[in-house]
Amino acid sequence: MPTSSLSTATAATAERLGQAVLSLYNANLLPLEIFAVIVTVALIAATVIIIINTGWFAVRVDRVRHVILRTDIPKKHAKNAWDAAQKHFFAGNPNDLKMAVMEADNILNDALRYAGINGANLGDRLKHVKRNQMPNIEDVWAAHKLRNEIAHETSFSLKRDVAERALDAYETALKNMGAFD
Repeated sequence: MPTSSLSTATAATAERLGQAVLSLYNANLLPLEIFAVIVTVALIAATVIIIINTGWFAVRVDRVRHVILRTDIPKKHAKNAWDAAQKHFFAGNPNDLKMAVMEADNILNDALRYAGINGANLGDRLKHVKRNQMPNIEDVWAAHKLRNEIAHETSFSLKRDVAERALDAYETALKNMGAFD
């Protein structure tokens, strides 16, 4: 067999093989695309769920406001909210005392969230706080438990001295975190 006919036969075989591989690829392209889309959607959904559950996005938005925009929105918000809690406390009636404790709990939750402590609520965030970050952590836990009793027991009776201890614990924690600077 001459060399030219061998190279023609090899070229023809290579062309048939290339067409066979191309047709195999094209036949399986749709299932591969569908699989890739499903995996992509699942990963995007998982990422969104993680971002929402950890509060990651909210913390970043607050940091952008504070750092890039150079505003003290979180500190101003904390100070104004604390003033409102104090007004409730000094009003003195039982419902106002309960509101003061509830508001103080919310302020600390926001401050911890802004500080980057992960968790869905204050209880979860307090689990991640170390004693050196919050020296009065036991008092804060007691105040948070009081807040939970207020929130979940409609007939709960709150005495002024108990409310005052809780507010002192929240205030000390907020001052240690620099929320009122």
